[in-house]
Amino acid sequence: MTPLHTDTKRFSLFDPVLLIMAGFMVVQGFTGGGDIPILAGIGVAVFLAFTKHVRYDLYEDALVIRYWAPRKIIIPMSDIVDVGTVRLPFGGPSVLVHRARGRVLAIMPKDTETFLAKLKANLESAKQQPRAAAEDDELPRPKPRRRRPRRQRPS
Repeated sequence: MTPLHTDTKRFSLFDPVLLIMAGFMVVQGFTGGGDIPILAGIGVAVFLAFTKHVRYDLYEDALVIRYWAPRKIIIPMSDIVDVGTVRLPFGGPSVLVHRARGRVLAIMPKDTETFLAKLKANLESAKQQPRAAAEDDELPRPKPRRRRPRRQRPS
């Protein structure tokens, strides 16, 4: 299935700076700094690999966010409550995706306005489509927990 719209992450000055810092820490550790700078540099690199977005794919029924590492987040359109824009202090204009259960995700596509327009249009069309099954049939309900009777305190 091909995506309706694809966009890449906007360039941020912090990405190469953090990578250079991680490399510097590893080199410093190998030149006599000990094990701590090596572990810190590798930790920063792993953190970046699992938290930095690379590409955003918009499908009919989901938004897929891909990272440097072999990781991706798939957000179904039914899980998205609202979308909007915000200007972050160090990131510039970003798209805020308000998810169900109060979660908010900020993404930074290169073309913010086009991506937001396509995401809103896709969200509206997903809301207008009739649901195939009722919500009660989709998820199994958990069994109610039994409570123990309270102990009577002696008088």
